[in-house]
Amino acid sequence: MIIIQVKLISYPEEAELIAKMAGLICYSSEKVFEEIKDKASLKPDDYLEAIIKSGHLSIIEHNVFVFYVSGISRVTSHQLVRKRIASFSQQSQRYVNAENFEYIIPDDINKSSFGEKYKEIVNQTHELYQEMVNNGITKEDARYILPNATSTQLIVSMNGHSLIDLLVRRICEKSQWEIRELAERMLEEVKKVAPAIFKNLGAFCDFYGYCPENSHSCGRAPTIDELKEKAALK
Repeated sequence: MIIIQVKLISYPEEAELIAKMAGLICYSSEKVFEEIKDKASLKPDDYLEAIIKSGHLSIIEHNVFVFYVSGISRVTSHQLVRKRIASFSQQSQRYVNAENFEYIIPDDINKSSFGEKYKEIVNQTHELYQEMVNNGITKEDARYILPNATSTQLIVSMNGHSLIDLLVRRICEKSQWEIRELAERMLEEVKKVAPAIFKNLGAFCDFYGYCPENSHSCGRAPTIDELKEKAALK
């Protein structure tokens, strides 16, 4: 069984101090760097948490967090790389031979009557891939047969604002299970190094107090449409 691996490999050691300094610059008249830094260092974590909770997330855009991610399917990596602003370096199927092919099996399929058939067909695609490569078909063409279930690895970097935006949307229980697990593991990693920034993070509705899903909402929080209707009645 393939396990999702997430490791935070680079981050600013003074991430919270940088964010507090950015907050002070926005909300005070201080002009001397040393005084700004000294005052920021004395600010309690509650100060930073309150600014972030208010939605003023530009103060954490100066912090970049870099992750190593492996054991996810191409289904999930395709969802992940749509996120901007972010940077991604993903294992290439054009240059890397898939002879050590691994793939993801969703639990729903694995536990169903389709589990064995799924494995059989996926393994057949790999056998055909390898046969084509061994007979002169280029890897960049042979890869067309490989399924979305194929396991991949990548380096991901995001600033704090982009990271929060990704996490709150993907930790939501309406997200697909695999990317939700990935987001939860990424959150665990950053909480270790910047707890004041990521302390109150959860699903979108936990963080912002409403649900953007409207008709797809799970019902835990009021939706945008519901809030608009309520406002219109006043």
